[in-house]
Amino acid sequence: IRVRVMTYNMRFGERASLDEFAAFIKEQSPDFVALQEVDCRNLRDATPWQNGRDFIAELAMQTGMFGLYGKTINLKGGYYGVGILSRYPYIDVKKTLLPNPRNNEQRVVLEGTFELPHDTVTFACTHLDYEYPDVITRQAFFLCNHFSNHATPVIVAGDFNSPPESEAISKAMLQNWLNATNGTPTYPADKPVSKLDYIFTDTRNDWKIENTETINVGLSDHLPIISD
Repeated sequence: IRVRVMTYNMRFGERASLDEFAAFIKEQSPDFVALQEVDCRNLRDATPWQNGRDFIAELAMQTGMFGLYGKTINLKGGYYGVGILSRYPYIDVKKTLLPNPRNNEQRVVLEGTFELPHDTVTFACTHLDYEYPDVITRQAFFLCNHFSNHATPVIVAGDFNSPPESEAISKAMLQNWLNATNGTPTYPADKPVSKLDYIFTDTRNDWKIENTETINVGLSDHLPIISD
């Protein structure tokens, strides 16, 4: 199996159109894309040109990929959450709520099991809490436990809102997953100083990273990562 994976926090389309996002994704030719801060049919004062639009449905149509959506909260008459684009059809899909002990904005992990030509792979997208380090760490350990005995190879990608030295990354993710990215900062996009975005693969399978790149493009306040 060889897969090309992207993760990108979209900043709810505040800095670029869906056409621009779709063109960029097609240019990179990924097999799987994890997207965060994805709007669906809501009415934001900050982005009136995006109002009422279903981001995942439109991106799937424009890229020719399959689209999956996971709502995290109701917002402005619509939804806000995470999404997955896939070159391959899915066998099943599941959304799981992440721990939220401080009753902050709800976070989720959206996962799909996808049918590749010679095997199946689970690809998951998440966006962890941004405010409380203890909550982020708890959510990271939850992901580790959630996928610990998974039947298929697993890739988890998203905005972890945590630098590499944080407990969430150093003690949870890196102790249980292979980091499929480098240390290049991903936030803020104009002058990046912090790495917050990651792609992880499970350690039960013999994943090897052929290439990973953080791409300098200004469609959002985060930079996207592509890994093969």
